[in-house]
Amino acid sequence: MYLSAAMFLVFACALVALFWSFYIDVDEAGMTVRARGATTRLPWSSVEMLTAVKIGTDWSNPVLEIQVAPGVRIRRRFNRGHEGRRVYGLESLENFTLPPEQVVAILDKYSGGKVDAQDYLNYRAGKRAVAQWLTEQQRIRDRPDDETGKDG
Repeated sequence: MYLSAAMFLVFACALVALFWSFYIDVDEAGMTVRARGATTRLPWSSVEMLTAVKIGTDWSNPVLEIQVAPGVRIRRRFNRGHEGRRVYGLESLENFTLPPEQVVAILDKYSGGKVDAQDYLNYRAGKRAVAQWLTEQQRIRDRPDDETGKDG
């Protein structure tokens, strides 16, 4: 009895997760957004801007926001107004299955340049450069003296 109740609970959770999943499908004509069980097709003419937005004071978990044309709505998503337009927070750029740089590149390619994420991309490039430099410094410190060319 307990096993069947547990199996039912797992099945119900899986079913809810399927309906509440989030994805974006992008092509030449527009984008399809599936959120909380509702699917909305947005032609590129209804998308005014896609932006990477900081949450808090740093870029550790930026959200991809979409500003749509007047009268356009994304079903089952909360929006906020900005200069008479609806703006929706879609998903954190860190949560996509592709690296954020690829997500931005794909959106920019198909949207015709409606993506504003350069500050975030610069932040990520800077983090990568610092990490590479630190790795190189550690590699140099860990090398035996005979590999560094120093006499000693």
